[in-house]
Amino acid sequence: MISNFVTLFRMSFVIPLFLVLATIGPSWIALALFLGAGALDVVDGKLARHLNESSELGAMLDLIADRLLTLAAVAGLLAAGTLSLLAASAGLILVARCLFFAAFGEALKGRTALINSKMEPAKILLSFAGLGLAMSPLYNHAFSGLQASDLITWILVAAATLTMYTLFGYARQSVGILSRR
Repeated sequence: MISNFVTLFRMSFVIPLFLVLATIGPSWIALALFLGAGALDVVDGKLARHLNESSELGAMLDLIADRLLTLAAVAGLLAAGTLSLLAASAGLILVARCLFFAAFGEALKGRTALINSKMEPAKILLSFAGLGLAMSPLYNHAFSGLQASDLITWILVAAATLTMYTLFGYARQSVGILSRR
């Protein structure tokens, strides 16, 4: 399946991204790797739908690739010392989401799929924007009176807040489905 190959190729960006961030810090190289992986995420989903290749394996690989990319970005930025403790905590919430979402999916195996929250696109946009800005060379410039680090922290906190909101929604759905048993 071509779309799964694209997802696996996207996963190959994870280690280079971490290494660039951990050794060089925020840079155009890191940003290019991150944006490239993000673009490939869009491509693999469109390919899967267009070629009718959607599958449980593809969905699982996509979820793993997304979390590995987020983990590489957060861990690399932490290693570089460019994230505040609050921003790093928010980033780790974004990574941990996968564990909970996977647990809900496993508990519901064979019953029904969770309905995606309408907040998912906003959460994804905020997390991608916050991490992308943090790894760009523009990191230490001022934006509208705020230091970039403050802006990044609040973007990631907003993404983590939406993540927690959506997780509570998924937990409610899961409990409702499991209690009907």
